[in-house]
Amino acid sequence: MVAMKCPDCQEDLTQVPTSHGPGLDVCSSGHGLWLDAGEVNFFVEDYRSLKQAIGGTGGVAVTTETLCPRCTQHMESSTVSHTSFLSCDSCCGWWLPHGSLTRLNETYRGAAVPIQIGETELYAQAAARQHTRNNRVRHQPGLKTPRSHAQGLWFWVLFFGLALGIGGIIFAAGIDKTLRSTLWSRTPDHPFLYLAAGTLGGFWLFAEGWLLLQRKRLIESIPTSTIRSLALGLVEISGQAQPEKQVLSSPFRGVPCVFYTYAVEERVGSGKHTRWETITKGTSEQPFFVSDTTGRVLVAPLDAELILQDERIVRNDWLGALPPTTIAGLNRLGISTEHWLGSKTLRCRESFILPDAQVYVLGTAQEHLGATERVENAARLYIGSTRGHEFIISDRSEKDLRSHLRWHMWAYGAGGLALTALCLIIFVKYYLRTIS
Repeated sequence: MVAMKCPDCQEDLTQVPTSHGPGLDVCSSGHGLWLDAGEVNFFVEDYRSLKQAIGGTGGVAVTTETLCPRCTQHMESSTVSHTSFLSCDSCCGWWLPHGSLTRLNETYRGAAVPIQIGETELYAQAAARQHTRNNRVRHQPGLKTPRSHAQGLWFWVLFFGLALGIGGIIFAAGIDKTLRSTLWSRTPDHPFLYLAAGTLGGFWLFAEGWLLLQRKRLIESIPTSTIRSLALGLVEISGQAQPEKQVLSSPFRGVPCVFYTYAVEERVGSGKHTRWETITKGTSEQPFFVSDTTGRVLVAPLDAELILQDERIVRNDWLGALPPTTIAGLNRLGISTEHWLGSKTLRCRESFILPDAQVYVLGTAQEHLGATERVENAARLYIGSTRGHEFIISDRSEKDLRSHLRWHMWAYGAGGLALTALCLIIFVKYYLRTIS
């Protein structure tokens, strides 16, 4: 028999025995539990009133993309007495998100024999049973289990650490031997400083590539959650962006959006020493909603790492002046377009997320400030930043985002190694000579 899987995390459901009737199929990660056809009679006190209430809400059910764990058909989303759940028309089973069974029993009381359902205990038992099962399989002879992400990460850390250690010893020995048999062919000069800077820059690029690799692995390791099943902690969601209050306007073009980021740069210097200097930069602070077929959740974008596709650039030069909307935006930021020598050469950058645009968010689900009751649904949560955890907002799909990170990872890593090797070759060729 094929094990049923949690619709949210795709992990095997764990059967937990109960004192009220049949065993329940429970997600060991706490996303929800499954009721087969007729099992609601055992676990909701006044199940007759519940079924009457469901029958009286005709037309409320909405077909979702979530597949039934029993028969893999598309389930329908229903709401009764402010409690949402998923049901399957094919096998007549129910998927109840975390806390839904408790709320149904609090609403539909009145049975001759009161039903006391401790959901916390159910999920704790499921987690304990899953842990025991994993240990049994792990230690059973002749069976191999896939390594966890953490184990794989530690393997590569140790592998590269050992490789770098051995390589460092060999490199140091080679350098020592080379220096004993070589002399400076020319004294260090400005090009030598450029070579040193290039070598350090190469190491920096390689380190950036390594960090991008870790970010890519993190995104791959976290399953995408439906908004209804969000739990506290690091989560990954995908859905449509919607404004919390009113639609915003991008600062320089006035494009209607739910979020924007901007930067203003001024060209300073002259001749070969011309450069762009950042005057100011920032993002909008108003939160926005992300919605999917199961609900919506608030996203607080402060301190997020932004990976947005389209960047609009407006600048003034000898070809023309800044548009009026851009000048108005600069005035709101307190930036003058003139100085005592005349007009400044400015470059204004902005990126934004349009209303109803598809967005990807990786961040920490947290309880709203002031919430004192037990958190059991997405309406009491928001996604924001926390110390020590990634917080990414992107208008790319997860697949496109992984591809974007992969290409940048290889570009930084290979470019860093190539730059470092080139600088070292030039250094050896032009600044050292062998003693005969």
